[in-house]
Amino acid sequence: MVLTDKKVAEFINQHYISVKINGDSLEGKQLREVYHYPGYPTIILFDSIGNEIDRLIGFDPEHKTEYVQTLMDYTQGQGTLRDYLRRLAIEPDNFDYNYQIAKKYHERGNYQEARPYIQKFIALDKDNRHQKNTEGRYLLAFGQYQLSQNVKPLEDFLKTTAEQDWIKQAYLDIARHYRRQNDTEKALKTYEAAIRRLPEDARLMNSYAWYIFQNRVESAYMRGIAIASQAVKLAPNDDGIWDTLGQLLFVTGDVQGAIEAMQKASQLNPQNDSYRENLAKYHDALSKK
Repeated sequence: MVLTDKKVAEFINQHYISVKINGDSLEGKQLREVYHYPGYPTIILFDSIGNEIDRLIGFDPEHKTEYVQTLMDYTQGQGTLRDYLRRLAIEPDNFDYNYQIAKKYHERGNYQEARPYIQKFIALDKDNRHQKNTEGRYLLAFGQYQLSQNVKPLEDFLKTTAEQDWIKQAYLDIARHYRRQNDTEKALKTYEAAIRRLPEDARLMNSYAWYIFQNRVESAYMRGIAIASQAVKLAPNDDGIWDTLGQLLFVTGDVQGAIEAMQKASQLNPQNDSYRENLAKYHDALSKK
């Protein structure tokens, strides 16, 4: 992770007091309700009186330099929500300013505030030269869903788009909705609909298989194994999918198969301690048979 870089750590310590929160802890879940961050890792920067400066969501190791530069820019007040609102006051019909403000409000869970900026950047780009039309329609649908807690806007969106990334995102949103409601049947149906529409998306398949394992949906274990097996054929170098397959094989009693899958995961990512721990557990189980 970029924050372990010495220069980055020194920069952060010079400007901020760092606090790391475990997202799976009670405190982490409570903070997620307050700040509406979509996933991990998320870094939220605050000023000295607790006002949010801005946030960085996710991390791509291949774009480490850009990530660090964004962190520094935010610290200097550049590229923040406040900065874009100031710029927009001068150029109200600037596409990029409207787009950036819409995204920043959306990322904070301020869906009502985001809506007029989304509508504006869509209207400013009627020929879709910026290739953001589908994203804008998704953002509107997701905001409506969040405000109503009704998945229909997302379902309607799925009927009107052919862009695979946004199809996948909408299906995952709907599945997550049913997961939170503990409606296993509808969650499974949503995942099934998603993989029918995106039959080559290994990561989507892995999300489905992992849901089955993580939520102990015993009636669907064999379906999970079938999906994970197909996913590793599509993405044989993805250690996370091999891990999912190994976990499912183990809970269904195929210890030897679980060992082989987890060995593959560990070979692909030898730094992952959990893979080694699972392998030791599986070998121990095999020795007791």
